[in-house]
Amino acid sequence: MAINKSTLRTISILELIAKNAQGMTLSEIALELDFPITSTSDIVKALLEKEMIEIVDQRSKLYGIGVKAYFIGNAFISNMTLIDKAKPIVETLGNQVNKTVFIGKEVNGGITYIYKYEPENPLVATCSIGSRTNLHSTSLGKCIIAYNDELYQKTLTSELISKTPYTITDPQILVEEIDKVKKLGYAIDNREQNEHLLCIGAPIFDNEGTVIAALSISGLYTDHVNIEYEANLVKEKANLISEKMGCRMHV
Repeated sequence: MAINKSTLRTISILELIAKNAQGMTLSEIALELDFPITSTSDIVKALLEKEMIEIVDQRSKLYGIGVKAYFIGNAFISNMTLIDKAKPIVETLGNQVNKTVFIGKEVNGGITYIYKYEPENPLVATCSIGSRTNLHSTSLGKCIIAYNDELYQKTLTSELISKTPYTITDPQILVEEIDKVKKLGYAIDNREQNEHLLCIGAPIFDNEGTVIAALSISGLYTDHVNIEYEANLVKEKANLISEKMGCRMHV
């Protein structure tokens, strides 16, 4: 049975873009794959419309993998080693603090939520699986950049988009914030992503000591949250997940 040429080209384009985290122009895609520019353009437009790819740099028209592609891959993510090993730990944490728990990974310079657990009566429901936001305004993202120098430097030299009046938009203040994360082993999003929410996160490492994800709890902001107590719980659970991933270091 003959395989449709356009289908094969579409798959090749997705695979190529996925391998190039910095993004690729239309001309680069066509040249790399030796495809006609016209048919390449048609496929790219269709993928863009369906959010399988996205424009990661408007000025240079660089295309990167889209959140919809990541969302479709959630069927695979649900069976991923990290998620399988983290599930019971995540559920215990969520029930213990009665808050929504997330695991997030860095994808194309942003934090993408790959797993979510809500206890029976959560205090608040937030982001959906597959959604993506900024690194600098979330506890998950701060944990990632605190232990990834390349991402950290890239974040500092990028625009720090304001989500709420509390979002850190000054690079020097972000430096001070990340220094605290490195010292304490956890990060706080104090109404920076959503002005009604307080989130606390801790990093997850693999067997080589590389940060691969982060764990966080999310709840309504109040003046009565015992941040140190909850942060220690999140760190403890994140360290347990790291141990299950083969890591022998603790933050």
